[in-house]
Amino acid sequence: MDKHQILTDEELAMLRDLGDAEDQAAGQFLRGYLNLPLQSLLQRAEPLVLEAHIAGHQLRFPLHCIQGEEGHTELSIAAPAITELGHPHLRPWRLDVKASLQTEDANYEVHSLSVGGLIVEELPSALVKGDMLAGVLLIEGLPPLALTGNLIRRISSRKQRHDWALQFQLGPTDRELLRDWLFQRHQDAFMQAYQSD
Repeated sequence: MDKHQILTDEELAMLRDLGDAEDQAAGQFLRGYLNLPLQSLLQRAEPLVLEAHIAGHQLRFPLHCIQGEEGHTELSIAAPAITELGHPHLRPWRLDVKASLQTEDANYEVHSLSVGGLIVEELPSALVKGDMLAGVLLIEGLPPLALTGNLIRRISSRKQRHDWALQFQLGPTDRELLRDWLFQRHQDAFMQAYQSD
């Protein structure tokens, strides 16, 4: 291998094919030669990110330096944050999937899900912008995710419903679970789009 090449041809092919198989989504390692100044720089970087622009989306894959076997440094890659391009402001990619939010008062349907936001349907009419909401997000295929958030915008609808955009926070483990799950749904959508061309 050329000592100046950071990644092997196989590793570059793996990056191009990210998402072809579920086991390539998260926790994969990138191996290759890193000279000491570059290795030192990357180990101090926070955050260290691999960024790709694909079909109107920005994918930012977090990378972490890990001490591997025989003292080699390896880069661990995780599921990306996905942002939609082409809007006046960067906007997280949203998956139009039905799920539910269970609060102490009721169970609400939610949709338009991103890593930090969603739409909650038919909330009580007394709620106003800025109100806090806490509960458990229930998504098929994931364990219950405890969240807290605040109402940021009322969603207009033809019916006289009280739908709200909710910006929420999850614990670090739950956030990674949701990010991985959303990335797999994003890849499924893209694979279907590519196959239909």
